[in-house]
Amino acid sequence: MNEKSLRVLEWPKVREQVAAKASFSLSKEVVEALAPSTELGEVVHQLTLTSEAVRLLWKHGEAPFGGASDIRGVVNKARLGGILEPDQLLPIGDLLYCSAQLQRYFEEEEGPLVDLGDSLASFPELRREIERCIDHDGYVKDSASLELGRIRNKMRTLANRIRERLDNLIHSTDMQKILQDPIVTIRNGRYVVPVKSEYRSKFQGIVHDQSGSGATLFMEPAFAVELNNDLNVTTQEEQAEVQRILKRLSGLVSQEADGLLTNLETITTLDTIFARARYSREINGVEPIMNDQGMIKIKQARHPLLKGKVVPIDVWLGQDFHILVITGPNTGGKTVTLKTVGLFSVMAQAGLHIPASPGSELAVFQGIYADIGDEQSIEQSLSTFSSHMTTIVGILEELQENSLVLLDELGAGTDPTEGAALATAILEYLRARHIHTIATTHYSDLKSYAYTHEGVENASVEFDLKTLRPTYRLSIGIPGKSNAFAISRRLGLQEDIVNKAQSLLSAGHVQVEDIIGEMEANRRQAEQDRLSGERFRKEYVELKAKYEALLRDLEEQRSVILDEARQEAQEMLSETQNELNRILGEVRRQGREELEESVKNYREQISARREALGQAKKEKPKSAGPANLKPGEAVQIKSLRQTGFVLEPPSSSGDVQVQAGIMKVTVKVEDLERVDAPKTSVTRKTGGFTRASLSKSRSIHSEIDLRGKTVEEGLTMVDKYLDDAFLSSLARVRIIHGKGTGALGEAIQDYLITHPNVQSARYGEPNEGGHGVTVVELHMPN
Repeated sequence: MNEKSLRVLEWPKVREQVAAKASFSLSKEVVEALAPSTELGEVVHQLTLTSEAVRLLWKHGEAPFGGASDIRGVVNKARLGGILEPDQLLPIGDLLYCSAQLQRYFEEEEGPLVDLGDSLASFPELRREIERCIDHDGYVKDSASLELGRIRNKMRTLANRIRERLDNLIHSTDMQKILQDPIVTIRNGRYVVPVKSEYRSKFQGIVHDQSGSGATLFMEPAFAVELNNDLNVTTQEEQAEVQRILKRLSGLVSQEADGLLTNLETITTLDTIFARARYSREINGVEPIMNDQGMIKIKQARHPLLKGKVVPIDVWLGQDFHILVITGPNTGGKTVTLKTVGLFSVMAQAGLHIPASPGSELAVFQGIYADIGDEQSIEQSLSTFSSHMTTIVGILEELQENSLVLLDELGAGTDPTEGAALATAILEYLRARHIHTIATTHYSDLKSYAYTHEGVENASVEFDLKTLRPTYRLSIGIPGKSNAFAISRRLGLQEDIVNKAQSLLSAGHVQVEDIIGEMEANRRQAEQDRLSGERFRKEYVELKAKYEALLRDLEEQRSVILDEARQEAQEMLSETQNELNRILGEVRRQGREELEESVKNYREQISARREALGQAKKEKPKSAGPANLKPGEAVQIKSLRQTGFVLEPPSSSGDVQVQAGIMKVTVKVEDLERVDAPKTSVTRKTGGFTRASLSKSRSIHSEIDLRGKTVEEGLTMVDKYLDDAFLSSLARVRIIHGKGTGALGEAIQDYLITHPNVQSARYGEPNEGGHGVTVVELHMPN
């Protein structure tokens, strides 16, 4: 990759931001040296690892990299036979602790990233020995060996004996005027007391030091000399034993040196991957689809270094055309478009996600070259044109197949006629070599070039004449229209001057500008029609799904009713058969007169039953329905035999909106009956769930992703999702809306306050996604 072009595309700044997400110095260094790959397989692999790390961050929170540090120096020292100090052994123990924590983090997970984590070695004996012998302050423990424990006990005993004798000395009455202060201190490893210099001859002992003024002598009493000697000998024994322990531990490190360095390399690799994942979450990045055919199709792209409200752009290249010529006003976003496409390509080839919509596609290029900005130099006598041309010459000399070239203000800085001709020739050279190119320009000749040559397309950045500001929207297929006259009028230039200027234009130029204006108007109308069509299509899909679900429910209800009717008919047939058998038995036992009387009685019974059935068929008197219904109350819809929840209280006409399963229906209050608790929809008396409920429970997830949605789209999706989650008995769900401007998150928070099924709602904790996620607790259906 061309280093100068990478600088122009601001790749080092992005790399610095990713490096800031790394956990320790070595991985930061690796990220800062991160370079884009030119192999499609490697690029796809790295992007997959980044996506896997993002998934684990959302699922388990931050990966435990605490304790990781660069141990290469101390391990190599041990490998060469050196003895490591306690504070050098501690980082090795910490790295082994980090390895064990990462292994636990990846437990019960699968994927290429998990395979990398599973390759970590634990070295239990080395870790156990370091933790047993060295404390957290870098001090060799008494328990490191029996001999060290014995020696240190002896040292403490000797020190206590010396202190006890010296304490008695400094508190004696005879010493009050001889001693400068009643304290015991240490000089040159020996216990001494501060003696006034004028009393030196009266104090029996050895002078080891004196104060700066010479007024105080630090003297070792004669009786303490032997004790101090014993203590010094014991201290030397302690140092020898400590060195023996450190030498043994250093030997263990030397034995495992290769494995420790492999662990360090693996942990560094994992940390760089998780740094990329943390950066992806920060920019709301997505994994792009990669190809090696030069196809670029970026949806809703946002430059990662721009702050505030960023207008997303759609850019595509490589399918119907491989050269894109962008025209439009200054500060309209042409240069940002170039940098966005170039930077996205570099980011993806380095394994980074891009801030765009899902489904975006990028190509793996062998080279990415950019001439953006003005690098004129007084020292080198380079003008704007010369600096641009010097860069372009270097690009054309270095250019290889399957490259991406980005040229800003091509041909600018010189005579317009010659500049346009030169720009056209350069584009023709790139077109002939089939080099993917995006160029910005102000020259009208290049607009015509794009129309008359295959593989070249026009594009423009929009300009709002009402506000005299660019909209930063990119329109591919429409060349930029000159707005000089319209802007001049809006700014107050005299009309006769503007008219005079227009009259000086050639008829062909005026005709081209009119055609461009008409094309722009048609494009805007087509865009409005497209948005309307998408809205209608979305409504159609929702209605279709709604009524298909309703039809399934009705079919299930019909099946239940038919089963119940068949069962009832079977029972009636059995009852009738038994009654007939009883009557025939009585007939055989009766005489003629008794038989006639019995027939009469049976006829009267049949007539009574017929009348009773007739009364049952009459319409039941309408009830007034339940009174004072409130949102959230459970009700039974009698006509549908469905249980639901009241969404809105009865209107003046008696209509009530009820949520029944996945449907929202409006029924009369007379058709409702208040119930104690919501009942699960059943198909039989055995209490089994309907197939629709089971299907919903299987398909609903515990989170929904709304990133990239408008507030209206987001609220519509949340409304349906919460209903589905409630019916599936989910107690907690996560709504991922991203941080962005915060408008969508605030709208969702306000909406959740009034939802009847929501118990509580809050922004996520830092390890749950922070203000980019809302965690919702739902009421559980009884």
